[in-house]
Amino acid sequence: MTERNELASLARYTAKMFKLMSSLRGRHGIDFDEVLIFFALGRLNFDQTPGNLMFVKPANIVSLSDFMEIPRETLRRKLLRLEEKELVQRTSYGFVVKDLASWKRLSEMSQPAEAEA
Repeated sequence: MTERNELASLARYTAKMFKLMSSLRGRHGIDFDEVLIFFALGRLNFDQTPGNLMFVKPANIVSLSDFMEIPRETLRRKLLRLEEKELVQRTSYGFVVKDLASWKRLSEMSQPAEAEA
């Protein structure tokens, strides 16, 4: 693939990602920071054991703040908004993604651009 084609492919991929983020933002009335927090939360929530068993690990504000490098108080406020919008759920161990379908669509867009070609 030439550099020109690669750039065009990346531009199309970026447009799709932006459209999806904007759709999620508009549908739920959240800002782009909240979309990114929602996305990052799922990254911390879903993991696999060495034996390929899937498990959900709630993320607390400290771990999410460290992962995203944003202030804890800002993160706490935004997680509460996401909880009000029923995108995330608070547990006694932290927060988890509640709207799996939305998170999955967003996650699928994070696949490498080569998968789009």
